[in-house]
Amino acid sequence: MNYKLERLSDSKVKLDFVLTKDEFQEALDFAFQKVVKNIEVKGFRKGKVPKEVFLKKFGEASLYEEAINYAVNKSYPEAVFNEKLEVVNQPEFDIDFSSVGSGKEFKYSVTVEVWPEVTLGQYKGLEVEKESEEVKPEEVDKYIKEVLKSKSELEVLEEGTLENGHIAVIDFEGFLNGEAFEGGKAENYSLEIGSQTFIPGFEDQLIGMKTGEERTIQVTFPEDYQAEHLKGKEVEFKVKLHEIKRRVIPDLSDEIVADLNIEGVSTAEEYRNYVLEKLQREKRQMVENTFIENLITKVCENAKTEVPEGLIEDELNVAVNQLENQARQYNLTAEQLLSFNGMTVEEYKEQLKEPAKKRVLERIVLRKISEVENFEIISEEINKQYEELAEMYRMDVNKVKQRIPEFQIKTHLGILKAIDLIKDTAIVKEQND
Repeated sequence: MNYKLERLSDSKVKLDFVLTKDEFQEALDFAFQKVVKNIEVKGFRKGKVPKEVFLKKFGEASLYEEAINYAVNKSYPEAVFNEKLEVVNQPEFDIDFSSVGSGKEFKYSVTVEVWPEVTLGQYKGLEVEKESEEVKPEEVDKYIKEVLKSKSELEVLEEGTLENGHIAVIDFEGFLNGEAFEGGKAENYSLEIGSQTFIPGFEDQLIGMKTGEERTIQVTFPEDYQAEHLKGKEVEFKVKLHEIKRRVIPDLSDEIVADLNIEGVSTAEEYRNYVLEKLQREKRQMVENTFIENLITKVCENAKTEVPEGLIEDELNVAVNQLENQARQYNLTAEQLLSFNGMTVEEYKEQLKEPAKKRVLERIVLRKISEVENFEIISEEINKQYEELAEMYRMDVNKVKQRIPEFQIKTHLGILKAIDLIKDTAIVKEQND
């Protein structure tokens, strides 16, 4: 077997094969032995038809499909192994059918996406800004206010007008070109003014209404609204206000704290400290995650490579599979679940394409750094990773090892070490307020 490798790009190669006459004859012989098993010819037992009789009756061309499959499936994987190619999607075969037959050299070519070549730029000593980890008192106040809001009670206002923050109990009906439209009507609906849960402009136009008042308002549906027939359309709503309620939020007290049932926290002061520590932990993690993300983005910007479509498609298929699993919990298909948001599976995949491309690019570049740095990965690290996965998936660790080969674990650990290297060598710049 002879072949020639041609790199079409950083992530695509072409292999041109030429098999000798003897090699293709081997393929024809194999094809005959396979096909003849199911052949019956008068005067011969099933599967025992001599080759000369078979060829006279059925012709050599009846063996070509099996012979081509045999020749390709033997030669192509061998070339991939010899060239150490990491194929990332299904290959495209181009068969020269004029070269098919006994006494001929068989020729074909394969075009396939492979794990791309990468030219790394700077990835050590990068200067990146890092946000402040300080939690301000007003952030603590805002968190506590939201908690107290859940303990609030609603008080009916007998007098006054509807204001921002009030809860309006309303009847409403929507009309498009004078005709009521489906889904645009409700009675005794509770709407918090300022929550922005309705179409832009709807809530604002209710402000100032009195109990019992009726009002007609005009709004325009957003261009990205899920219902196709309402996108960008101007409509009017007839609204009647039945009741105005005000949310009465209690002050933070030891009694409220006790009702929250937090271990080791029994007073208002202890609760404030508890919230501060909680927000500090969350902000520290958020800042660290953003810092690492910005570093990796910069590393990828400094590198030169291509992102194979096959790897992007793999990412998108994983997302669709997750969606299908989620849909099954509700006895729905992925298409039905997405239809609630006015979206098809293809539109869903298109929406996820850029984030998927970014994740793949990061994996490509980080893996290259891991290869260049040649990190040592010891058996204890590999075993620990298997144990963590077993705990995560609630599976026996030996079953996890059967499903996930060790080389994948090593690749993952190498990427983590690359991230640590980038982070540890980074120069942190103070962020200007």
